[in-house]
Amino acid sequence: MVLGIVIAVGLIVLVGAWLGIRGWMAKGELESVAALQPRLTAAIADGDAAALLAITDDVAAHAGNAAGLTSDPLWRATEAVPGIGANTAAVRVLSESVRDIAVAAHPVLDAVVGSGDAAHGLDLSALAKLSAPLSSLAEAVVHADGSLSTIPADQLVGPVRDATVRVRDAVGSAAPHASDAVAAARALPGLLGLAGPRTLLVMVQNPAELRTGGGITGSFIAVRADGGRLQVQDRVDSGAFPKRSESITSLPADLVALYGDAPGRFVMNATMTPDFAVSAQLATAWWTSLGHDAPDAVIAVDPYVLAALLTITGPLTLSDGTVVNSADMVDDILVRPYLDLTAEQQTALQRDLTDRLFARLTEQDVDPIQWLRALATPAAQGRISVWSSHPDEEKMLAGPLGGAMARFRAAGPDAVGVYFNDATTGKMDTYLHTTIAPAVRSCRADGATDVEVSITLRSSAPASARTFSAWMTGGANPSAPGDITTDVTVMVSSGWFFGGVESNAVAVASTDVDTGEFPASLARVILAPGEERTLTFHFVAKTGTQVTPSIVHTPTMNEPAVEPTAHPACA
Repeated sequence: MVLGIVIAVGLIVLVGAWLGIRGWMAKGELESVAALQPRLTAAIADGDAAALLAITDDVAAHAGNAAGLTSDPLWRATEAVPGIGANTAAVRVLSESVRDIAVAAHPVLDAVVGSGDAAHGLDLSALAKLSAPLSSLAEAVVHADGSLSTIPADQLVGPVRDATVRVRDAVGSAAPHASDAVAAARALPGLLGLAGPRTLLVMVQNPAELRTGGGITGSFIAVRADGGRLQVQDRVDSGAFPKRSESITSLPADLVALYGDAPGRFVMNATMTPDFAVSAQLATAWWTSLGHDAPDAVIAVDPYVLAALLTITGPLTLSDGTVVNSADMVDDILVRPYLDLTAEQQTALQRDLTDRLFARLTEQDVDPIQWLRALATPAAQGRISVWSSHPDEEKMLAGPLGGAMARFRAAGPDAVGVYFNDATTGKMDTYLHTTIAPAVRSCRADGATDVEVSITLRSSAPASARTFSAWMTGGANPSAPGDITTDVTVMVSSGWFFGGVESNAVAVASTDVDTGEFPASLARVILAPGEERTLTFHFVAKTGTQVTPSIVHTPTMNEPAVEPTAHPACA
């Protein structure tokens, strides 16, 4: 009996020592990974793919060692022990996740390092070959995201909790975009002329006057892409297109029911629809109406994308001597001109900047790391939309790069789209700030779910906005000069039902359309300078669903704050 107890105690001591030693060694390996963070950050900032490759290999080695130390049967057995199990499981999952991502990143970075030999262009063959390793990397990121999300952070000790949360947040933010990088790698070679020249029609939007897809279309730039080299061929401002008494092309019935035929009668309304395929159809119709050939692809960007590209080109000196850099470009293009310049001067300034930017871009070698780093944020915000006339490419682009509707579909069965269309006819959306707050209440006897989407709109315009120029306040503003008039549309999943709209808790009229693929409700709000109002859209979700709204919204000048879903108690 005594001998048995002694043996048992001895085994426990040995097991504890074994686990302690391996845990101490794993801790050292993970600390070595953490020590690489400054070098990793610097390499990303410098766009140094070769340095990134070397650092990633070091990360893979240390994380691999840590994973090996925490994967034996004894270690795994401790994961079922109350009190310590969550921590030992977290260390293992953390080690395996970092290792797997680093290992999968190696072939991607290796290919990028070897793709920088094309003069003034991108090695499209090398880019096409990236799709397979990118797919493996995307799978590793998504798998790691799923594994890390199962770790109960509230049960972890301080250092383990901090490391887990930090890695989980980083991986979680990357996971939604991993598959999009794969799609881009597959679609871009064709778009950029791997198999022959392509004509890309670039629409530059202005979010100071909002439309569903971002902003009014201010100008069109035709770019020839051939073998990865880009050349600007033509540029046309929106003023070159006359207003029409009827739509330039046929419009979907649900779009007309919401907005009338304005999307087809005025060129600046091309992105009033959430469906970028329809926007591309409109852009093509307007472009060909001037005698141009139909483009192979249509791309919409806004000044935030152009500002991101300035991080690649460096500051630009305009013809009047003004030096524009990425930090102040939006103010120089979207705010100051409408306060200080005539319409002709505004157009000249914007043409000067975009011409110089595209000229600089087409003169430089294409560095994939620089472009990815520069465009990652505006792409994630929905500020870049791409449509291709080639069905295979268009299918690949059905994600964040496919426009508002594509982003809505990608958001899942509980997607909620919140779209803003300016009715001020000026540039007052410079001062528009918004907060989107979904709420879900499951209290109905029939098992259905009540969903509320509250959109708070606030004007930060000063009282002096009443005296701003008509270019800013809108020559056809249905309200007083200085007011911001906005049509807010909320689009929901198929099978949801309308429940009305309130403005500051008072019922207001709305336009409810359920003739298209997704139901949509529209209401208008008018803000005086400094005023704030809340529109609350009510819906009933179909019976038997567990609803967690996933918000997709118009990219605006002042990025909307999206609050976590609230779950009010039943009365």
